[in-house]
Amino acid sequence: MPLFSKISAPSDDFFGDDYTKKVTCKIKTKAGPVGVTSETERKTKGSTSLLSKLSFKWAAGSGFSIDKLQMKPDGSHVMETSLTGVAPGLKFTFKGDDAQNGDLGVEYTKGAIGMTAEMDIIELKQVAASLAASKGDLAFGGSATYKIAGGSLDKYSVGASYSSGPLFASVMSDKLSSVDLGLKYKVNSDLVVGTSSTHSASAPLGAMTAGASFNAPFGIVKGKATSDGVLSAVLVKEVAKKVTITPAVQVKASDFANATWGLGVTMG
Repeated sequence: MPLFSKISAPSDDFFGDDYTKKVTCKIKTKAGPVGVTSETERKTKGSTSLLSKLSFKWAAGSGFSIDKLQMKPDGSHVMETSLTGVAPGLKFTFKGDDAQNGDLGVEYTKGAIGMTAEMDIIELKQVAASLAASKGDLAFGGSATYKIAGGSLDKYSVGASYSSGPLFASVMSDKLSSVDLGLKYKVNSDLVVGTSSTHSASAPLGAMTAGASFNAPFGIVKGKATSDGVLSAVLVKEVAKKVTITPAVQVKASDFANATWGLGVTMG
């Protein structure tokens, strides 16, 4: 059973994964039981520099794990932990950093039901909750965030998805003011196509993205185009065992002379 935050994930990931305007190198390895990820980004504003962040992941045992302990280039830290095994289907989470952010959460799944709740325990600003359920090929649910200080409902969303065979479709609405539609269809073993669009009363077709992914003999080729004239393409190619490169380009249809290039290298 997917949680509400994952209801539209297949469509979101289809248009979000691999596309990049950065030059990065990511190395994944293990130091004993600890998973280590090092990611370095090349910056060229003003002068060229390399910025690195280091992440650790460790399953400590007894259901407790450090899902992420990350040190960022500016010296700040982020930590995410989880605890399972307290009761069937129950999971406690914590997400915090050294900038006065700390959220304690709980996830519970049983059968076709998934629930989450999360509270800011540092400044007690807000609490959030979500509920999702599934019935056959259909999944649906909603989420809401309540501001404790103001005593008001800050935001809320509802959504549903349908997945059957090669077809995936999702509809999401934020505060019922706009609707996001996502479609993904697997034409055959090599070709996948999809669309993503936003609709509202003031803008019946506010934004639209169409894309495709093709499994070519030399790698996976992905491309997408937006309604505001931005074209993007990326090649996902494994050049050696556990070594993948993702050269990407983005260009405006009205200005082909000024393309933006990106390159991702992942090892491990």
